[in-house]
Amino acid sequence: MAIFLSQRALNNKNSQHKMKPFIVILALLLTGCGSIGAYTENLADTQVRFSEYSTNTDNHLKKKANLKVAQTGLVSGNTLLYSAEGNSLAFNSGQGSSTVIYPLWINESEVDEVEFAINKYRHWQAQTTPDSYLTIKPINEYVSEWMNGVTFKFGLYNSKQGKAFLSVCYEFSEVGSCTFTYMIDKKSVELLSDDLDKFKLYQFH
Repeated sequence: MAIFLSQRALNNKNSQHKMKPFIVILALLLTGCGSIGAYTENLADTQVRFSEYSTNTDNHLKKKANLKVAQTGLVSGNTLLYSAEGNSLAFNSGQGSSTVIYPLWINESEVDEVEFAINKYRHWQAQTTPDSYLTIKPINEYVSEWMNGVTFKFGLYNSKQGKAFLSVCYEFSEVGSCTFTYMIDKKSVELLSDDLDKFKLYQFH
């Protein structure tokens, strides 16, 4: 019996070691840190909100975004790391939707791409009678500097209630489909633009 228990304990210990790589990978996915190197981060103030579709209300609900300004040794420059907690139907297990984190990572080299999408949204809304897009009209996309394999895709979208959004697709796959999509409303589009202006002037502390 003593030998059996020792072997069992050894097996448990080995299992714990096998789990460690998985835990590390999961942590990297959730934090957005896909690089190894000197890492620093600072919390920053933002008023940006992401919007998530709710089947309960048949409407989009705002989710508060958190923001960090981060730097790591293997990614050039600073990176804005936005994240908002939500509930995605893409992860519905049949027991209700699961909590997910909606990210938006913007490296210094990617600011132009995000500003291009913002300006397309502004031009759309400046039309006398803006076109209606009940399915997402793609604008542009970029592959994240912060984590290899992640692509952010921007588009224009109208909800059934007629509200105009800048859509953000987070894609972490090779099949070209969105892992999940969230929305940014008109007010938060402008708040995001303000954040980018501060970022370019190194005014985040």
